[in-house]
Amino acid sequence: MQAETDSIPRTTLIDLFTALRVIAKDSPTTLENLRQHFCVERKRRTAGDLQWSTAAANAEELKRLDLINISAIPKNKQNFERLKDRPVVITDAGARLFSLFKENRAHYAYDDLFTKMFMAHPYMRTFVNLLNKTHMVAPVMTSLKDHGSPKYAHATALVADVSRGDFDTDSFLQLLEKRLNRSLTEVERLDISHEMESLLSEVSLAAASDGATEFAKKFLLKLNEIVFPAIFKREGLTFDYRTHRTLWSFGQEWKLWQSTSDHPDYDGRLVFRTATIRVSQSGERVDHLIFDSGLAKTRENFLDKLYAAFLKVQKATKGTHILAWQLRAVFCFDNRCQESVFDRLMEEHYTGSDQYECILEIQRQRGQYDRPLRVGNRNIGLIRVLKK
Repeated sequence: MQAETDSIPRTTLIDLFTALRVIAKDSPTTLENLRQHFCVERKRRTAGDLQWSTAAANAEELKRLDLINISAIPKNKQNFERLKDRPVVITDAGARLFSLFKENRAHYAYDDLFTKMFMAHPYMRTFVNLLNKTHMVAPVMTSLKDHGSPKYAHATALVADVSRGDFDTDSFLQLLEKRLNRSLTEVERLDISHEMESLLSEVSLAAASDGATEFAKKFLLKLNEIVFPAIFKREGLTFDYRTHRTLWSFGQEWKLWQSTSDHPDYDGRLVFRTATIRVSQSGERVDHLIFDSGLAKTRENFLDKLYAAFLKVQKATKGTHILAWQLRAVFCFDNRCQESVFDRLMEEHYTGSDQYECILEIQRQRGQYDRPLRVGNRNIGLIRVLKK
């Protein structure tokens, strides 16, 4: 039986709605017109073929969802030049979706787009079905020393090994198991080791010719591409690392799931749902979305919840003050809410109450992964919550 494949678009939801707006406004229009709109939006020159792939990727997804009609989608620059003036026409379904968005009903428009993409993409269905059961820990490789092997503290050491067709795979697998907090299965070990051999054969010459730092960055990306399909295979998530990243960002735009690398209990990117996604019995259709962790629910006893999260982080880090972004990550995971909800409620409650005092210190170091916490027009670095 052939494995199921899919193509999650390398785009954002706002880009999809931008493309839909451009096409709806001047239907029929052309891919060239769409390309130029993306150039203007990104403050790039409109001459030439800049943003051709952005126009093509968004048009391809809108066509897949039956929101536009177009005869052919270009796969490269040469094809784009040949096809750029072909007509692109909005469908009735596309016009209805854009009408929701245009009437300031973006919440409904985003929900509708999610249900359409859920039906169109097997990978998205598998991903959502997993999040409906549990959270996900994705061990993103960002440091060769911390996630590859201690011997690769300097990129030159990596280059020296790889140029000889060698890599400290044993240390790499040990560190991966530690981050996952479980042992790798024999199948996972074999898959990763086999792919590592292929990678070393592929890049050994480049290691000797490319700059060490640039080579190390590219090598880290390739490690992610090896590890992710291997460790998530048993969950049915056989897609590549870039698809994972795209799905994480989609979920936060939809307000359906959240991802963070700041939770102190997880060495990687933690992904968890922030809404209830009810799926049909067949698993191929969304029946209902319930946003049960929004502002109203999370606002109830917010400072009580904040204090509980503070104590949890304090116990793990042993500090009187804790990092603001770690507190936010723990709070959001425990209460299954979006970071934007936490930020809004911190803005409302940072002055404390009769029962609690919040002590905030201005950020003096940059957060390692996620965006900073901004309260009272200041970036906050450390927080202490006291019960009076």
